[in-house]
Amino acid sequence: MSSQPSKRIERLCGLCENNSSKYCCPRCEVFYCSLDCYKSEKHLECSENFYRECVNQELASNTADDEAKNKMIDILKRMHNESFDNDLENIEEPVEIDSDDDSEIDLHTRIKDLNLDDPDALWNALTSDEKNEFEAMLSQGDVGTIIPQWQPWWLFRKEKKLVEEVDLNGEKEALERCPTIKTVPKFSSLTSIQPSPSIRFNMVNIIAAYAFAIRYVNGEINHIEICTYILEVCSNLKTNTNFEDAELAIESVAQMCIQNEYIDTDEASLNVMRHDTFLILQGPSEENHLHYSKTAFSHLLDIFIEAKTQKKRNKPKESKTNGNFSRKFPQYNKSHLPDIDTATIKKVIKKLEYYLAYLESCNNKAE
Repeated sequence: MSSQPSKRIERLCGLCENNSSKYCCPRCEVFYCSLDCYKSEKHLECSENFYRECVNQELASNTADDEAKNKMIDILKRMHNESFDNDLENIEEPVEIDSDDDSEIDLHTRIKDLNLDDPDALWNALTSDEKNEFEAMLSQGDVGTIIPQWQPWWLFRKEKKLVEEVDLNGEKEALERCPTIKTVPKFSSLTSIQPSPSIRFNMVNIIAAYAFAIRYVNGEINHIEICTYILEVCSNLKTNTNFEDAELAIESVAQMCIQNEYIDTDEASLNVMRHDTFLILQGPSEENHLHYSKTAFSHLLDIFIEAKTQKKRNKPKESKTNGNFSRKFPQYNKSHLPDIDTATIKKVIKKLEYYLAYLESCNNKAE
């Protein structure tokens, strides 16, 4: 173990030339130490070209999937309801509505006979003011005020105190929100070989990828889609990469997110991922510190098992649309994501079962 860190120190960052390098740019192959160096002026031309290609690929797509359609419908309905409530507060006298003015017809009336799975039909049913308001909300990032942010199940933490009140209900309610921990074979039945010390850091890499991906989809799980995101940012599951410490395992996910052409994120979201990973590893309490980790791997198992089932069904893709909404908001299209084959999913399931069994064996030793 002592010889491996020294190898990293021998290669300095090719951008700041001060710190030891941890990563390699997949485009220009320069070795660098941090996100700051990746975004630095010396590397600006390469990084800007990378981001520009990502944007161009997004703009080149022109379809919207079921998730985008449903989100748009939800946004429109909530936006209309809030606007209607505000109008009621300001009305002093009855207002006569011109029956010939389509802009004054209630939104519910305009969309009641439409196919709610067709975002282009819904978009065409909006008035100019409603379209402008919708676009303004998207550009200003106000959509989150209409669609609430998903609340993770790992936020509860019972701190240990010298003198503490008995609050069993609080912890019980928090743990009931967690996905069910799956039963897996005993670790000793899966292997007789002692696992490498890197197994703990590899598991951190997976937990970080899970925490990022489930936040990225705001808790709305499309199994094949979220499996794709996880594999795109988790080096251990995708390429069997081993890690020497927890910090490198987490930062690997951050770098994969930044460099990935299918993911649009920022430093604030990556900081949330880092904090979420810490909370999951910390667990709900000192006495039960492995519970969240076991829950995360159990949830991942459920997700990949369901994705495998869906792949077996071989559902044909729905027809693509080329209407106004699809052309105007191509960023909501997910059909450009890379396909993952069933064989890859099966390998991931076996690996997740191995890690969960290892966690259970650690829990038994602690007891």
